[in-house]
Amino acid sequence: MDIVKGKLSVIIPFCNEHPQAAFTIQNIFCELRDFCDFEIIAINNWCNEVATQGRAEDKGGEYLQSLATPQRPWLKVFNYDKKLSHWQAKNLGVQNSTGEFLWFCDAHCIVSRNALQRMLGYFTANHEALNGTLHLPLSYMLEKPGLELIYKLVTDMDKAVVHYSFTRYRQSNVVYQVPCMSTCGMMMTRELYDLLGGWPEELGIYGGGEHFINFTLAVLGKTINIWPDYPLFHYAAKRGYSWNYDDYHRNRCIATFMYGGFEMGRKYIMNIKGRPQVLERMYYDIATKKSIQEQEEALRKKEVIPISEWVNKNTQGGESDG
Repeated sequence: MDIVKGKLSVIIPFCNEHPQAAFTIQNIFCELRDFCDFEIIAINNWCNEVATQGRAEDKGGEYLQSLATPQRPWLKVFNYDKKLSHWQAKNLGVQNSTGEFLWFCDAHCIVSRNALQRMLGYFTANHEALNGTLHLPLSYMLEKPGLELIYKLVTDMDKAVVHYSFTRYRQSNVVYQVPCMSTCGMMMTRELYDLLGGWPEELGIYGGGEHFINFTLAVLGKTINIWPDYPLFHYAAKRGYSWNYDDYHRNRCIATFMYGGFEMGRKYIMNIKGRPQVLERMYYDIATKKSIQEQEEALRKKEVIPISEWVNKNTQGGESDG
């Protein structure tokens, strides 16, 4: 019998993470079984971009596809092979999901026993009052209290930098707000995802995706909240792909457009290391993408607070935190 009302869609992108992805899915299934109506949607992001790096595809996609049978209606497996981008894999997962509630998890994580149940129970009952997202603390260690992690805000508005870094998790008996947090272990309503318009389709594999979620939600007047429970454990093994400097900053520039506008995006990209002519070309390539222009325009119409004002409210006198 389901304990909570509403359906949860768990979105898990993966790329060359066999057999860990299967263990992650099994762990989440055992957490949710007999607790709620749920589905787990796994998206294989292996693509030519990985192949050109000399990395052969492992058996993870084939193995998970073999498990997605009528006997397991709760498991769906899709392929996103256009480019290397966990953000686009997540978008595909959401597009093929049916739950009112969404929870995002990487394929190399293990949930602490009952933490996801408690989180979901709270969120389904209180999401309207929260008016934002709910996140589990993270850990990269075996069970070792005191080493759980969350994010802290790091800013340098002279260079258009709105960023984050790890800080120690603050123990609490109640849910509390933070300026930003990892999207791994993030729960949100489908309505909130739709308000954002999903991750921008130009985002690649690394950088930008968490900036987009955290700081676009900020200017839309939404909140980021920590669920004070046992952590989501990460297994930080090599995953069979790599990223480069230009892609990282390109992704962050796209995110900056979305929450700060095109002038702030240009300010960001022109303050990173690189030849000015190359940086200008990168900016022009991003700024002329129709999908980016349309999403930025849609978000600007929904803006509640400018990013500069939000930063001032979340830092001491507007100075960098960290």
